[in-house]
Amino acid sequence: MIDPGPRIDIESSMGDFVKDKRWYGSKGKSIRRVELEYFSRFSEQFFLSVSRFFYEDGSSERYFVPFSLHGSGNSFVSVSFHDGTRKLFDATDDPEFALLFMRLIMDPATFSAYPDALRTERTPFSHDYNIPGDEVRKITAEQSNTSIVIGNKFILKIYRKIIGTENPDYTIPVILWQETGFRQTPMPLGKADLLLKDRLLIATVFRFLQESMDGWSRFTGLLQGSLHSGARVNEILLLEDAAQLGSLTGNMHSALKIIRPGNDLLFHEYAEKKMLPGVRANLEDIRHSFSISRNNLSEHVRIKIDHLLDSAPKHLERLHAIADKFRDLDTMVVHGDYHLGQVLYHDKSYYVIDFEGEPMRDTSGSFIISLPHKDIAGMIRSFDYSLAYSLKATGKDVPQKFRIEWLNEMMRQFIQSYMETSNINVEIELLDLFLAEKAIYELKYELNNRPDWLDIPLTFLERL
Repeated sequence: MIDPGPRIDIESSMGDFVKDKRWYGSKGKSIRRVELEYFSRFSEQFFLSVSRFFYEDGSSERYFVPFSLHGSGNSFVSVSFHDGTRKLFDATDDPEFALLFMRLIMDPATFSAYPDALRTERTPFSHDYNIPGDEVRKITAEQSNTSIVIGNKFILKIYRKIIGTENPDYTIPVILWQETGFRQTPMPLGKADLLLKDRLLIATVFRFLQESMDGWSRFTGLLQGSLHSGARVNEILLLEDAAQLGSLTGNMHSALKIIRPGNDLLFHEYAEKKMLPGVRANLEDIRHSFSISRNNLSEHVRIKIDHLLDSAPKHLERLHAIADKFRDLDTMVVHGDYHLGQVLYHDKSYYVIDFEGEPMRDTSGSFIISLPHKDIAGMIRSFDYSLAYSLKATGKDVPQKFRIEWLNEMMRQFIQSYMETSNINVEIELLDLFLAEKAIYELKYELNNRPDWLDIPLTFLERL
């Protein structure tokens, strides 16, 4: 039972509290009401809460928010307790919270009491690791969750948007480490759940890869350095990296085949019920957004989008034909949100992270089911974006042929290494279907967020 004071105060204030948070993913939606589902004191200083957000469009989401009595700034919730009104701040800004939660997961026996709904679990790999000292560093990059590095050995991940079933971001690495030989993902060490009506994953601990960098930073750093020096196409090709990433992806897919999601879904069911309706919906969203913003766009961009929308029925017909041609292929568990930002470069090798899927995906199921081509297409589109971003950052203006040749060579190397490693044949026509799906999603995103970037997906869609 939640006391009336905290319930009323939190429910009335949570909408304003989350609106400027990086991890809140529905900033474009109008909140109809907030319902506090769980609120409990975690220690003298901290509280744990779960709130459900109901939106005007009929959808809803659950968010986990830990609070601290210590903090500063204007981002807080004022809550009435029996002994007075207190300000509650985001606990992930308090290093003591991260250390306390870390110790709870790694050594729960040291805690005499904590909320009844809280459950912790350690993997067999965690016994060799000592609890760290007081070195705590919150990662400030844009992300849908909150990650905190502790002792430069561990990374504590606090989940914000709650998935009400087993979260693949923890489940998959545990399966990969325990049941396959795949080790190109950071070692999973433990987790914390809230056992409400569902088991809600709220935190995980993984081994931290010291001196690592994400693939996006590596690619754009190398590309910008080469472009500044006036290099030619063949001089900025990152073929060794493309080969490593192809092998990583092939090994990952080979290992993921061990996971049986509980249904033997053929591709035509997936395409007809989810993939193609999603493409149609994105095209309609593009049409709507374009009608609002077209006067703010350059003429050549308007012409390209008009042409795409006018020819959309023909393109959809072709996509349906491709899906029907490969209708009997078996789907499998995939990463689902695979791009350069989801891999780490550490000690001259790449590691894959974040199996949670796209931030805005349907969270009714735990695993992301598709064909391997979904992940392959995601990485190829990320290659294209890395070059486009680097060209913008350096102010370089190169012929379109330059970009096409670079991407074609990167694709060729990535796919060749992928097939050699996985023994999975990459049908180029089928890959085109997934590339089109991804680029249409990108066009929708850029139209609403970064209109200066619209040329990137538009140019690629023209090629397809």
